[in-house]
Amino acid sequence: MTTARDLLALALLLGATVLGALWLPATWIHDNVVAEDGFLAITVPLADDPEFQRMLSDSAVEEILGGDAVPGWIQEQLTPLAEEQAAELTGTDVYGTIWGASMAELHHALFTPGASGLDVDLAPAIDRILTPVEERLPIDIPRPEDTTITLATVPDLPLLTALSAVTPWAHWAGPAALALLLLALVLGAHRRTLLALAGLGGILAGAGVWWLAARIETVVPDAVDQVAFLGPIVQEFESRFQAAMLPQGVILLGAGALVAAAGVVLMGLHRR
Repeated sequence: MTTARDLLALALLLGATVLGALWLPATWIHDNVVAEDGFLAITVPLADDPEFQRMLSDSAVEEILGGDAVPGWIQEQLTPLAEEQAAELTGTDVYGTIWGASMAELHHALFTPGASGLDVDLAPAIDRILTPVEERLPIDIPRPEDTTITLATVPDLPLLTALSAVTPWAHWAGPAALALLLLALVLGAHRRTLLALAGLGGILAGAGVWWLAARIETVVPDAVDQVAFLGPIVQEFESRFQAAMLPQGVILLGAGALVAAAGVVLMGLHRR
């Protein structure tokens, strides 16, 4: 009977170790990646990226001058004026609105099965560029019929889709691990040994969290963090995950070491 109790306690400790290792990373992923508010809180400030600013302004000018909508005789005067206004676009609310809409679209694309294009509508930017230009030219500049461009192709990420179904429960993983630990200590016959094993489980969980944080750049596929436009955004998330999880892993590892030490000391005292 004692052996059965100890085996059940060991199984509970194993479950507590797994939940403890998953708790912190899964909670961070849910709060900052799966939850749209957390995702936008990280990505919206990235609007200051010079590469994207140039891409947006250049694309808007190309849409204005491309095609046959603008007569050739006016393009010579229109081009420098449009480029001048495009350079000032990044300091306006229009730019921030387009970036925010692009990031919301990116969040949606990340959790949509299959690869999809990240499209952005440049109509607000084109209007913002042309309105002051039309005040200096004697004609109304025709707007392009299609003002949508594709910024990037978001690859299929089935793992991220699967995580989005699990991470809403991540906040409960920590309390559940603690409950399993306490239940194991109550049911087990050799509680001092189980306490030392629980500390070892805490050390393993902390080491797992630390390793994941330290190796996150290799865990994320290159098809995600090395592609144009999307790569720098993913790398920002990797950097923030690393900064958050490395110290948390060390804390969890240290707590496990203290519990293990307490268990070993109690075992020694009992033998004496």
